[in-house]
Formats: sequence, C-alpha cells, structure tokens
Amino acid sequence: MDWNQARAAVALVLSLALTSAGCSDPVAPAPPVPAAPTINETFTATLSPSGLNQHRFTVNQVGSLQITLTDVQPGAALGIGIGLSVSLTCSVISSATTVPGSVAQVAGTATLTGTYCVSVYDVGNLVEPVTYTITVLHS
Repeated sequence: MDWNQARAAVALVLSLALTSAGCSDPVAPAPPVPAAPTINETFTATLSPSGLNQHRFTVNQVGSLQITLTDVQPGAALGIGIGLSVSLTCSVISSATTVPGSVAQVAGTATLTGTYCVSVYDVGNLVEPVTYTITVLHS
C-alpha cells in the first residue's frame, strides 16, 4: 500500500467513526441515589375545630420522608399530609387520618430538593382545641 492509499484508508476509518458517533443516542444520566433520612424536625402547635395548620421544612437531598404524629392532647384522630410548598399553599401529595403512634403514618420519597410542607387538620371530630406534636424525618 502506498502513501496515498494509506491516507485514504485512514480518512475512511475516521469518517466512519465520526459518522457512527454522531448517530448514536445520548446516554441518560444515572438517577440520583436516595439519601437516608438524617434530619429530624419536630413541630408542636394547637389545632382548633375545623382547623388546618401547615409546617414547612427544606429537603436538601433526594431521599426518604417520614411523618409521624407522636402526640395529641386531649386524644383525637387528626389528618396529616405531606406536600410541596408552593407560595403560601401546601399542595398535599399524600395524606392519612391517624392517631398518635411511634411509627411513621405517612412516608415516601422526596424526588426533588426544595421546600416541603406538612398539613395537620381536623377530620371533623374535634369539639375543642388540641395540642399535637409531629416529627418529620428527611434528608
């Protein structure tokens, strides 16, 4: 093979390599790995009959969220919900009616960082104000 044939062969190989690289699909980035929840926040407040309270917190990493209603005095079932905080509104994504306990009553995964919120509300059974405590475990 002479010099011109060698140059033509190299040009052909480079041309094919560049053409095939330009036609391939891009590789999708790996999904984020959820972080274990390490931040524990506690909120205590008073809820009136027919009332609704909201508590905001910031999630810094994609990861698990766990909401636990730990105490209500005097005892009652309350509604709790988790959501995204948009302006002054808590846009609830998941909720439950529950009584106090030691295991999370609402749990999920925060797939975005940002400001989240917990809503605590009367489900229609309060006849007097109650004081409650909730814990939020997040990343």
